[in-house]
Amino acid sequence: MDQADRLVFIDIETAGFKPTAPLIELAAIAVTSGSFQELETLEMKIAFEMKDACPRSLGVTKFSPSLWERYALPPEDAAAKLAVFLRRHAIEEVLRKKPRVSHSLARLAAYNAAYDGPRVDNWATRLGVYLPIRKRSLCVMQRTLWFFEENQGLTPPRDYKLATIAEHLGLTAMPTHSALDVVRATVELARVLAEHNRITTTRAA
Repeated sequence: MDQADRLVFIDIETAGFKPTAPLIELAAIAVTSGSFQELETLEMKIAFEMKDACPRSLGVTKFSPSLWERYALPPEDAAAKLAVFLRRHAIEEVLRKKPRVSHSLARLAAYNAAYDGPRVDNWATRLGVYLPIRKRSLCVMQRTLWFFEENQGLTPPRDYKLATIAEHLGLTAMPTHSALDVVRATVELARVLAEHNRITTTRAA
């Protein structure tokens, strides 16, 4: 497989609603671009201070004190592990000015890219870890909005929450408040939309 044909889908769960809220869980799936075949998966629970958490936010996640005590990684270790994962799937060559050196960036995608992308990048920056990622992430929610805008004959969903879309389109993967479940549903959604587009294009040809 050509190294140039990759995307990394991500999702995070946080312990609050503010942009600086602690990340408590992160999942990423590297896929082939276009076919969205899974190449590699990363899933991490991340340690955090309870004093920094919003109880209401934790209530909608799958946070379990015993699980986090047993499996959670220190934030610095989690960020470093993510950076290594991203380097394995970095495909876009860029030239950094200072210092003047060429390196590769990973292309990110997420259901709500405007939420996940900046939070992951800022979280790693606060920890002193550089993530080799493009600043512009692909947003699957926006892709879904355009899909129903462009296909007026289809019944639109009642809202654009990922769980609603998954049920509406009959996806196999159902998003829970587990980061990995959300990523798997997002990848499947992207695949379904791409397949519909290919079928429509073929029929029109």
